[in-house]
Amino acid sequence: MRIFYLIDTLYKSGGMERILTCKANSLCRDYGYEVSIVTNHQKGRPVFFPLDSGVEHIDLNVNYRLPFMMPLYVRKLRAIIEERKPDVVISTCGKELPIMEKLPGDCIHMAEFHFCRAMYAIKGQKRRLAPMDRAVGKLDCFVALTREDAALWSGRCKRVEQIYNPSFMDESLPQAALESKRCISAGRFEKQKNFRDLVLAWEKVHARFPDWQLDIYGDGRHKAEIEALVSARGLTGSVSLHPASRKIGEEILKSAVFVMSSIYEGFPLVMIEAASLGVPFVSYRCPCGPGEFISDGKEGYTAVPGNVGELAGSICRCIEDPALLKEMGRNIRTKADGFTVDKIMKQWDALLRDLLKQHMV
Repeated sequence: MRIFYLIDTLYKSGGMERILTCKANSLCRDYGYEVSIVTNHQKGRPVFFPLDSGVEHIDLNVNYRLPFMMPLYVRKLRAIIEERKPDVVISTCGKELPIMEKLPGDCIHMAEFHFCRAMYAIKGQKRRLAPMDRAVGKLDCFVALTREDAALWSGRCKRVEQIYNPSFMDESLPQAALESKRCISAGRFEKQKNFRDLVLAWEKVHARFPDWQLDIYGDGRHKAEIEALVSARGLTGSVSLHPASRKIGEEILKSAVFVMSSIYEGFPLVMIEAASLGVPFVSYRCPCGPGEFISDGKEGYTAVPGNVGELAGSICRCIEDPALLKEMGRNIRTKADGFTVDKIMKQWDALLRDLLKQHMV
């Protein structure tokens, strides 16, 4: 089976780029699929997460974010599809989504959504839902990351499925000892990740536990703002900002708690990867994902989005009870066993084969 994934770029260090790269590698390596990832504007930069030799990367070299360039993008995409004749074309719900119906060939058109429907209301962009619903309604299948989000998309496409993100963490890594006085967070420095709240929460944590350290890994356009906030709050010695790491697992392993302050998510890859290493998770209970995975006091804690005090208190509860922290580490590691690459990618393989079977009837 030949698969085409459509995504904006592969040079960024975000979770969507990582999960797509890892899934493409697995489908090619473990299931024998022919996989191509088609980007529109790579700008000559190398891919951030490595692709297996069998996965093809095609860049159309068109910045489709410029409206007058969209016709050129459509022509180039149509040409490569007519040439390669994929069985399945998968949109990642970027600007390519509305033109899926215009693609040539008798192939399956589907999309996978790496965020959540609620984000449009959160961002004040409800107007974008109507055209997105029209585009989704013309697909053969739409895949959401969580049960919560799949329910919101139900009925908007002829077939809505839910498949969680797997953990692609190196299975040779041991379980975290949870003995360091260190919390960790990771993600792009964008508004969605809301690192401002994390720094403000850490100010409260630092007041109670001045010997603990917070390390944040990532890149992005708002990094300088967060650096300035860290300095303004007198946290320079307690909070450190680092570049995005391709070996984030090794950093998580050296930490006692993973903290996330996002205002919305899909199903955070870092959450599953922290879990696979036995590191408890503290997060805002944002849509979607954390509340569907974390049971308070069992695998970590969740806090009301925007409640900095509750987020700080949740971190402090982990710090002040080492025995509970280690128990939560064991619990979250056990829960991660249901999200292995083998288990999740078998679901993708079964879905793709069933779609092709139904398409050929």
